[in-house]
Amino acid sequence: SKMRQLIGTGIVVVNSTGQILLGKRKNAYKSGTFGLPGGRLELGEPLTDSVKRELLEETSLVGLDFKYLGVVREWQGNYDFIHFAYLCTKFSGIPKVTEPEKCESWDWFPLNHLPQPLLPGHREVIKLYKRLTDRKPLYLVDLYKK
Repeated sequence: SKMRQLIGTGIVVVNSTGQILLGKRKNAYKSGTFGLPGGRLELGEPLTDSVKRELLEETSLVGLDFKYLGVVREWQGNYDFIHFAYLCTKFSGIPKVTEPEKCESWDWFPLNHLPQPLLPGHREVIKLYKRLTDRKPLYLVDLYKK
């Protein structure tokens, strides 16, 4: 059988008090888990355009500045998902549930008190952010288990 690889983004949005934005997923991969804003790239779409688009589509936030964090490869049952991880600390607006069929709620959580369970790939994206804040950057995480 042919291996499939999907490419997307995961965005760590951090507010002025250092909290991270997470949404409770529904009707999607790992429903009931918490995840970051983000999603699949459209064919031919630049990564930075995808990051801005997904953040706006999913949360109504307008991202004003993005910093590249790294890449996480996650095996999602019948395909690889490649997450390009970004950090957003400058944005305008207030998070809203704009896709109620995919997300129950968006809430801010302190880094040391994140809700469980977290989507596995997004948990690793958050770890990339933690490593950056600890000044121990790491740019590739491979969660691949065949």
